[in-house]
Amino acid sequence: SPFARMASSAWTLALFALFAAVAEASDEAFACRPRPLTAQCSGRGTCNGSRCLCEGARRGQFCEQAMASLSEVCPTLTARSNSTGRADDVRPDEVAIVMAMGDSMTAGYNVLKPNFSEFRGWGFSSGAEPTANTVATFLKAYNPALIGGAMGSRQPSQKIGEYAQVCPDEDFHICGLNAAVDGARVGWLHMQADWLEKRLDALANRTWRDDWKMVTILSGLDDVVFGPSNNHSKTSPTRVEVLEQEFDKLFESLEARFPKLLVNVLALPEAFAANVTVAKNECKIFKWMSSVLGIHWTDMTVWHDAILQYNQMLQRVVQRWHERVCTPSRCQMAVALRCPLLRTRIGLAELDAADCFHPNLRLAEAMAIDLWNEMWGGPMPDANVGMRWTQRPICAEPHHRFTAQYLGGILAEPVTAQVLV
Repeated sequence: SPFARMASSAWTLALFALFAAVAEASDEAFACRPRPLTAQCSGRGTCNGSRCLCEGARRGQFCEQAMASLSEVCPTLTARSNSTGRADDVRPDEVAIVMAMGDSMTAGYNVLKPNFSEFRGWGFSSGAEPTANTVATFLKAYNPALIGGAMGSRQPSQKIGEYAQVCPDEDFHICGLNAAVDGARVGWLHMQADWLEKRLDALANRTWRDDWKMVTILSGLDDVVFGPSNNHSKTSPTRVEVLEQEFDKLFESLEARFPKLLVNVLALPEAFAANVTVAKNECKIFKWMSSVLGIHWTDMTVWHDAILQYNQMLQRVVQRWHERVCTPSRCQMAVALRCPLLRTRIGLAELDAADCFHPNLRLAEAMAIDLWNEMWGGPMPDANVGMRWTQRPICAEPHHRFTAQYLGGILAEPVTAQVLV
């Protein structure tokens, strides 16, 4: 019958497809083809001769597995009894609380998949999902009682044309101490500090002032691409002198309200080219739809210069505040400028497939590893070349301390943005 012949043909095609798949798999078992981020390397590695050279967060013959957790591969640290009580003398196992501040990038927007959700449990700085590679999971390997990690995912709370709300009560179990708000500008961070103080009282039984806390801040990019507020028309990036004043006020507040605090401030990506956000039709549609809905983007041609100015400002502010709060006689707070994004080439392979703007899991994991290694080992001598994709998170050793050193000369040599797709 026609149906029998169709069924027979279908079976034949299926067998041929299976044979082809087996043959391809057999071929891959011996060699991988030399293409960047090859499918044979699970999109998370490159071919080096006949084998896959995996990125730091991956392992396996074809980079198909997540790396082992630090708790599995690293020795534990024996608690010490001779701490000086200074912020520049804190070891990884002595950090008791992890926090995060910033915008949708810190909230993990679309980091796992492009379904318009905040995957906070996988956010680079405070995500605490067991399978995540984040600063929080690295810290937890040395202090299993770590407080503040985020879990799971949620929908963003921002409404078009309105200021977004910090994580609501019903999502506290998801957000942990990740205070990030979708669309947040630097001028909004004071609201996040208020929220963190209230949440700390609830989570840490009012004893948190005696514990070492770490907060990671990634903020300023929304000031570049959206301007100073929830604008109802196209505007320009927030003026750099305004941002400097806002950061000064923020650090003054953090010093007064959060004793025993380690602060990471991330420099913005100078090798992020604006044109990558319109490199695909899907992304052009996303930008057009957001404008129709009331989220207006600034002129892309000014983004690069604004980022360069912001980074120079961040260097001034961070250095000024670290010298103020961490002196030879007293150091209850340390402020450090971190550079995992500074010179990293950011193109489509590093960004969310839906909007070509937010970091994907590949970039988020590399950020976490680079940030971790920079915190305890200091800036890498080759930081000028950007992310070291194949590096793995270092195992903490007894001599490791939170470092506020940075290669200031890097920021004096700004890069030129290119077409990065």
